[in-house]
Amino acid sequence: MDQLAAHLRAQDVFGSVLANAAPERLSAPSPCQGWDAQGVIDHVVAGNQLVLRRAGLEPVPLPDDARAAHSQSAAAAHAVFAAPGGLTRVFDTAAGSIPGTVFISLRTIDALVHGWDLAVATGQRADLDPELAAELLVVAKQLMSPQFRGPGRSFADEQPCPDDRPPADQLAAFLGRAIG
Repeated sequence: MDQLAAHLRAQDVFGSVLANAAPERLSAPSPCQGWDAQGVIDHVVAGNQLVLRRAGLEPVPLPDDARAAHSQSAAAAHAVFAAPGGLTRVFDTAAGSIPGTVFISLRTIDALVHGWDLAVATGQRADLDPELAAELLVVAKQLMSPQFRGPGRSFADEQPCPDDRPPADQLAAFLGRAIG
């Protein structure tokens, strides 16, 4: 799948889950350890803004409305990757210097798995975009290394997940979420 198309799809999936999240559910705990639903939303928006900062740009001004903030930050991050050289440039990140092709993959995985977190936290269906989730699981398995897992790190250990579960569940479990 084209990386730019995948990034748009993942951001759209997150946006759809966010649009259907009842405000009273935003304080509910999410499967992403230590975060409630609002924390997940804030993280995804901040991650989109981080793309701009890592590209040497100012983050976009965001409205107070979470849906609009996500939409605007996602569009701005996507514009960085879609710009000429956006996938070939090197981004300095907390994980080190990485090419745009890797950074967009990480951001795409992040948007989809946090869409799953938000769906679970807010009582929505979590079988998100099966085709995209299956492709991102393959990418995640290629990118994930042991130094990213464990206490105090970005990801918990892989959790068990039956093979007959939807690909989004399998992705979430691979990235350390307990599947209920």
